[in-house]
Amino acid sequence: MLFTDGKTYSDRILKGEDVAFSLKFVDEKSLLMINAILVKILSSQGNIFLLETLITIIREIVFNAFKANLKRLYFIKSGVDLNDKEKYNLLMQNFKDDYLYKLNEIEEEITAQDDYHIQINFKKTENSLKVTVFNNVTIIEEEYNRIKTRLEQSKKYQNLADAYNDIYDSTEGAGLGLALMVFLLKNSGIGVDNLFISPDTKGVTVSVTIPKQLKEESIISSVKKKVLDDVDTLPTFPENIIELQNLCSRKDSTIDAIAAKISQDPSLSADVIKLSNSAGFVPGKRIMTIKDSVKIIGLKNLNLILTASAAKTILQNKYKKFEVIWEHCIRVAYYSTLIAKSKQLGAVSDSAFTAGLLHDIGKIVLMSADDRIIHTISEITRNKQLRSSSILEEISVGISHAEIGGLIAEKWNFPSSLKLAIENHHSPLNVEGEFKELTFSIYFANMLCGVEKNKYSYYYIETDILEWLKINCIEDLRSFHEKLKTNYANQMTVAG
Repeated sequence: MLFTDGKTYSDRILKGEDVAFSLKFVDEKSLLMINAILVKILSSQGNIFLLETLITIIREIVFNAFKANLKRLYFIKSGVDLNDKEKYNLLMQNFKDDYLYKLNEIEEEITAQDDYHIQINFKKTENSLKVTVFNNVTIIEEEYNRIKTRLEQSKKYQNLADAYNDIYDSTEGAGLGLALMVFLLKNSGIGVDNLFISPDTKGVTVSVTIPKQLKEESIISSVKKKVLDDVDTLPTFPENIIELQNLCSRKDSTIDAIAAKISQDPSLSADVIKLSNSAGFVPGKRIMTIKDSVKIIGLKNLNLILTASAAKTILQNKYKKFEVIWEHCIRVAYYSTLIAKSKQLGAVSDSAFTAGLLHDIGKIVLMSADDRIIHTISEITRNKQLRSSSILEEISVGISHAEIGGLIAEKWNFPSSLKLAIENHHSPLNVEGEFKELTFSIYFANMLCGVEKNKYSYYYIETDILEWLKINCIEDLRSFHEKLKTNYANQMTVAG
């Protein structure tokens, strides 16, 4: 199975039971169990917005505990005392290559040993949820001092990029993880004072308590101010687009009249034809004229294509980096359409292409705000194997590209379905009711495109979305993905 159902555990936790399980080896499947538990608990409490924050924090704690266990097993295997300061640094230089980067090769060796394990405990009370991670290692003084120093350092920074540059240690790697947790705890309102690290003779316990009543704490950066100012100064849609959209909405409008109006603008004409072909309204056949576009795609779809075209033109004129993400947006748009069609979601299929095209409009604005921060976010997302960059944007800049996209959608009066899909394309479980299926389609398409670029793993995909699609195993997921890639390549050949 691709994912494990955490329903049994989460039901017990929600009843107030103290639930714990042990691991000797940590892989994506075991982390998915934790994800599944958190999803169900947070959903029941109405705190699903904390999901990305908690998943990132708990994963960091669990993997750090696992890494501490691996380190001890590596030193034992090498015949070196962990307290031998002279040999410690020398051995740590080889630790990553010999152990940390070869987890698949050493899994059997690790699971066979009985000396070290990790225990994860969940405890819910009326006012909080407490997650505790214990590993039965005796921490040495040098390790504990390093953790305390980095924790105190991390609390002083107001910018994650600065913390990353100052305290990142390529040998140990723990500095960045602690900085990340501190920023997440501060920005989410959970609070840094709810993170506890307690060593004793039995091992090390790290716990996070998530209070029911969160603190309101927000990091307002100069980059966020620039981003918000940029959104405020974006021009409204051109008059000719507004007139065309009104024409599409009128019952007495004719195809000839609409086609003639579009044809007056050569740039818009080219955009409409290209986007209509990219959307694959007639698979395997190229749309050649504006009149064909209007007849084949229909007035509702034309209205959406006009929205996408106008947004593209405004952003392209204002931001030089627009082209960097446009190919990705077209691919997400096409995948989204096929996903919606595979679920036979007629109305959703009509909007999926446009929502996919526009899902990253906020990223264009953010990318143009501060190159240094965006580069750091990209590097941390890759190094820490985070599920998306949005959570880092929120704690580094004070606002995510998805949220920026939502603000732009609101400024341009996008339909509610488009606005929700754009601002939740990294957090689909936030959307319920009639618009959730469009958001699910955009999210899944975006994740698959991220897998193709090695940004994500299949295991990063929300299990609830896979259940919605009735995908139960990795083989089915790969097969579905391959069909999307093949169809996209064929359609792009036709579209030219």
